Amino acid sequence: MLDQNDLQAIAALIKNEVEPIKQDISELKINVANIDSRLDKIETRLDNIEEDIEVIKEDTEITREVTNNIGEWVDFYFHEDRPYPIDKEEIERQSDTMRFAK
Repeated sequence: MLDQNDLQAIAALIKNEVEPIKQDISELKINVANIDSRLDKIETRLDNIEEDIEVIKEDTEITREVTNNIGEWVDFYFHEDRPYPIDKEEIERQSDTMRFAK
């Protein structure tokens, strides 16, 4: 049977073996806290990016609508003089004519 000295020796051995594990766990806790902090920063940046994308989408929609309105306006008022879509062959003929005129 084990006496008090044997039990204390066993306890000391266990304590010596457990102490490095406690240290590793403490370091892991610190690392996890650092990772959480960095993830919070990344989440904030992603939220900002999402907001920027929403603004870009809205601006794109406005630009598309205005461009379409301008196209309709040009086609309505200038259809006879400048039909749309542009006739590329006509542009080439005019470009050739302009080159010879110089």
